[in-house]
Amino acid sequence: MPFDLRIYIFVGIFIILCIALMIFNFVIIHYGLGNAPLPGRVKKWKAILYKQIMISPDNKSSTVKHQKLLLKKLSNADSLAAYSHALQHIKHEFPEAYNDYIHNCYTTFRELADIYSRRPLIELTCYTYFICHFPQVVDHDHTYGKLVDTLISSINGSNVYSRANILCALCSIGNAQSVVNALQVVSDKSLFMHNQLLTNRLVHFTGDKEILEEHLWSVGQHWNDNILVSVIQFITQISDNYSEIFLPVLLNASYSTEVRTAIIRYYGKYMYEPVRPLLIGFVVNPTDVNLTIEAISALALYPSPDTTAALKDALSNPRWSVRYSASNTLVTLLDKSALLELLQDEEHHAREIADYMLELKAILQSVTPPLTLPKEMEGEQVAV
Repeated sequence: MPFDLRIYIFVGIFIILCIALMIFNFVIIHYGLGNAPLPGRVKKWKAILYKQIMISPDNKSSTVKHQKLLLKKLSNADSLAAYSHALQHIKHEFPEAYNDYIHNCYTTFRELADIYSRRPLIELTCYTYFICHFPQVVDHDHTYGKLVDTLISSINGSNVYSRANILCALCSIGNAQSVVNALQVVSDKSLFMHNQLLTNRLVHFTGDKEILEEHLWSVGQHWNDNILVSVIQFITQISDNYSEIFLPVLLNASYSTEVRTAIIRYYGKYMYEPVRPLLIGFVVNPTDVNLTIEAISALALYPSPDTTAALKDALSNPRWSVRYSASNTLVTLLDKSALLELLQDEEHHAREIADYMLELKAILQSVTPPLTLPKEMEGEQVAV
């Protein structure tokens, strides 16, 4: 085989490139493109912040100098991340000094908002993340119109993570109309957002939640089901004033199962006597298994002979999930003697739930005062 120098040269170049790539990756991972590692940068920012909060508020020259430093450094997303970690320490260790510090830096944070509003989405998301964790940086005495408009306009081209942060920032700012406008975009563009995640964002709204819930319900009935479910879940967590308002929606079969089950959960938290016959109807005349299961759970708040009869009837339902839910609610509603009687009632498939009822001892022990099963049932397997 003839000797070919080109092969060795090629192999040598390939090895050199591999070594160079390894060195490059090492530098990127450990030094972040020439910046100090995050812990090191956080330590530097903590030192700067500690020094700043110790300075007298009357020292305006020092405050101005610090604000210029913030504006210069925090326009970089990596520096903003390090600063956020350091500021978190100040927030927990010196809460009063933290509030004074934030108040003195309102102008700088507004200027940073303008800067990041012109940046690519990934950098804007970093700033929204900063607002989510430090809503105090938002001066509620000033209008954040430009930032809000930028955030809302960015939703259309955002991913799920960015949308979550944008909505978190809007909720931190605390303007109800901006949140409604953002969700209108999400609905119009059929963008995905998990309803529980959205609910959690809405619950942390810093403004007047009653105003927000009124805005959301007045407009949200025309949004897609996923967002409407989030709105109902949000209202469920904060208000007991929608019992009468929700009832027509529950009666309206044109609404999706998801929406109606969310409303049933509302009635499972806030008792509303007029809805009891409707809940019993979902159990006795089941048309949708999800509605039936949610109605069974909600009926734990509506004890009555009719409720007990409906739940016992549900023990004969062909679906195991329905029978299980019914037995679970019965455990909540019935006293010990009624439960023991139920175990012997073959007409209501008591034997089928015997295995579940054998776990009753642990359930009864968890209530106050603790109860116990009779000795004749201790360790006994019910015949099937």
